[in-house]
Amino acid sequence: MNVKKRILVIGASACGAKAAARIKRLRSDYEVTILEQSRYISYAACGMPYYLEGKVRAMDDLMKTTYGRIRDERYFKELKDITVRTNIRALEIDRKTRRVKATNTAGELLSFAYDNLVLAMGASPKKPPLAGLDLKNIYYLTRMEDTAAISQKIQDYKGGSAVIIGGGFIGVEAAEALRARKWDVTLLEREAQLFPNILDFDISAIIREHFYENGVECEFNVDIISLKGEKGSVHKVVTKTKEYPADLVIIAAGLTPNTEIARAAGLELGETQALKVNARMQTSDPRIYAGGDMVENRHLVTGKPCYIPLGSTANKQGRVIANNICGIPVEFPGIQGTFVCKAFDYNVGATGITETQAKQLGFDAFALSVCGFDKAHFYPDSQIMGLKLILEKNSQKILGMQAVGKGDVARRIDVAAAAIRFNATIQDITDLDMAYAPPFSQALDVFVTALNVAENVNRGILKPMTAMEARKLLEADGNVLMVDVRSDLEFKRAHIGHPQVINIPLDELQQRIGELPKNKKIICVCLLGLRGFSAQRILDAAGFPSVCTLEGGIFLWPWKEDLV
Repeated sequence: MNVKKRILVIGASACGAKAAARIKRLRSDYEVTILEQSRYISYAACGMPYYLEGKVRAMDDLMKTTYGRIRDERYFKELKDITVRTNIRALEIDRKTRRVKATNTAGELLSFAYDNLVLAMGASPKKPPLAGLDLKNIYYLTRMEDTAAISQKIQDYKGGSAVIIGGGFIGVEAAEALRARKWDVTLLEREAQLFPNILDFDISAIIREHFYENGVECEFNVDIISLKGEKGSVHKVVTKTKEYPADLVIIAAGLTPNTEIARAAGLELGETQALKVNARMQTSDPRIYAGGDMVENRHLVTGKPCYIPLGSTANKQGRVIANNICGIPVEFPGIQGTFVCKAFDYNVGATGITETQAKQLGFDAFALSVCGFDKAHFYPDSQIMGLKLILEKNSQKILGMQAVGKGDVARRIDVAAAAIRFNATIQDITDLDMAYAPPFSQALDVFVTALNVAENVNRGILKPMTAMEARKLLEADGNVLMVDVRSDLEFKRAHIGHPQVINIPLDELQQRIGELPKNKKIICVCLLGLRGFSAQRILDAAGFPSVCTLEGGIFLWPWKEDLV
């Protein structure tokens, strides 16, 4: 009598559901069971903020297939021959007997046997050590249960005050969702910027200004003391310097991998305290596989262990796990932390490492920022976007890229991610045969333009200056002059308000060059940087000894309060 191989999966979200479905497609003779502690399974967690915002009409839509079938226990049984047990919480892994002890909502003890075990238990939200966390109307927005509760609160209490603690993915997306529902929103972040450790400050600052424009109050370097309540519900958030009214609080302070039972079973943890796995997604016990938000990964740029929980990674790792369990040897190479996020009308994305991280890790690197249009500039609805590239000097390889703007950021980030993955150089990408038509891109895509700028920098043709460097010089050095080379009309609409900023349009520069002193450092600036570069070259040719171009022009100037 043939005994079916028993595959037990703990966790029915991205990684677990993907692994189970793939296993059954490869080996219909395997017996596959999923245990899930929630009543919700195989849902699109990344879609939850958009349901709150109203862009996704029904919560059930987050659990549907592309053809409209809800992914519930019946769906998995009827279509995939997978048994899903919901409201079951795993308690203990007995590696000797190969059994998992669990309990249901009634408190009954259960036991499940396995030949291979897949751990896909995800992560839990970090809970800051604050008094008042037990008050009502405090949520984390990491589970469908939270989404349902927040949605009900929004409907019952129209136009209240919300405080979001944390300025990462969840915090940013939650802020937009609540503003769309006409709530007053304050975002508190303990670090100095949005997307800390993900974006550099200069790119993050563009999103910060856009948040202000959309009515979100952002406070940084905040030290929160407690949450105060009235009648058992949260009423205010108290910091060292201020109190913020709050009818609702969303805590988005990061994630902690759910490794408790894995650790208790003697499975090895990594340097990041997430579960350690090899390239085949095996834990220190070769019969036990793991993936998704509970595992540590290898960063493809740094080569170091990292913990970067992303839904896209979880899905890919589920497939790798399934292949290996079914005898198809496949390795997961690692990650780059590639992401894209919507922030009101702006899109923001990144891949690889930041300039700050490159410096900390000792890379011989340089960074530059470039702006351009996502489509042909003459095409209707073309939008400006800014790109920041981090490059290794000697190899000319891309270490990272960040992008922000209203245009198609994701496309550029994906190309950069591919370049990093395959160790492409600047020349490799500028030579790449990329699709062009005015509705989709410029003849030279903004990403290619950015790399051409990098080549100009390497050759000493373009001498860039960052916005942060320029601002410091304007504030501290009287021997500097910023020349705005846009038209009179553009200058009058908005320019950097400082006595050492003057306007000489580019088409007048040759005739008015005598107005400029040669004993001062001159910073050429325009909207995006192209005219500034042209002005720099004119002044270089005229013998001016110290001329540079403002990177990204006015568009990437992060302090909109400076513009008059």
